[in-house]
Amino acid sequence: MYILPGSQKRKGRDKGKLEILLVGPGIMPIPCKGWGAVENVIWQQKTYLEMLGHHVTILNKRGFLPAFLQRPWMYDVVHLHYDELARFWVRQAGLLDLPLFITTHYGYAACPEKWNGDYYDRIFEWLLKADRLILLSDEIKKTFIERGYSGNACVIPNGTETERIEFKEERGNGKAICLGKIEPRKMQARLAERIKNCGGISCDFVGPMIDQGFNADDIYVRYLGHWSRDEVYKNLTEYSCLVLASEGEAHPLVVMEAMAAGLSVVVTPEASANLDKDMPWIYISGMGDNFIENIRHACEHNHIYRGRIRMYARENFDWKVIMQRYVDTVGNVLISENRL
Repeated sequence: MYILPGSQKRKGRDKGKLEILLVGPGIMPIPCKGWGAVENVIWQQKTYLEMLGHHVTILNKRGFLPAFLQRPWMYDVVHLHYDELARFWVRQAGLLDLPLFITTHYGYAACPEKWNGDYYDRIFEWLLKADRLILLSDEIKKTFIERGYSGNACVIPNGTETERIEFKEERGNGKAICLGKIEPRKMQARLAERIKNCGGISCDFVGPMIDQGFNADDIYVRYLGHWSRDEVYKNLTEYSCLVLASEGEAHPLVVMEAMAAGLSVVVTPEASANLDKDMPWIYISGMGDNFIENIRHACEHNHIYRGRIRMYARENFDWKVIMQRYVDTVGNVLISENRL
């Protein structure tokens, strides 16, 4: 395949502005109206990068022809958000000298003991060959380096749309909410049983139902079905506490959304990426420890911190903040490689 000489790349770029190609899974549309977390991240990255004046295109189709027709060699940044396509894109990057960055959104990325056998091991072998990775947490970066990654690994977390999420500073309803796809990895079935057995705590569960072992038939546990994105942004602030008892998360969007709505958060260590553990509204423990008592405490004391929680989310995780960090970090990588 013809390798394009540098003189033919990126003609006429606006000074100080990047041409960025975000590559999606090619499974659901972007923007996605449903629960496509990766698709929503890509759309929000595009939106907030364009607010900063950069030029962003989304490629959400698979295969050689759509990729070639997109002319990826014409971009300053090619950012793949779906690690199952790493084999294809790492090969193209080598042939076409692409400025390829890859992000893995795999929930167990920082937990190699839970990797799904040959499935993720094969993906990881191609991630090892990538020159540049954008990883969602320091824990994922540490794991990858310990397992042999020697390229350029940057850490840029996910973000949230703080101003789109409704916020009431007055006391919440004293209840917890567990928001997300109901599946074994997120352990909602186990959490619901523990709440029923302990009593005294009310928790609503919201999200698409995957785990048929989940049972919400109890005065303390309710299943409210599936909320749209707009309903999530409107309704979260009514609660006092978000609960995420997951066995593995890369960087869960729902935790940042909850804090933007003023909620305290109770999470397992595997779901605590990028959180400041010294904040009094952040509770981190395993399901076998003081998890239920932490939920109780978080609900009782949330009203003290709601304004501070909202500010913490805005200052640390708002997409405006994250995308400026993205531009600075990626720009420094490209400058170090004499690509800008």
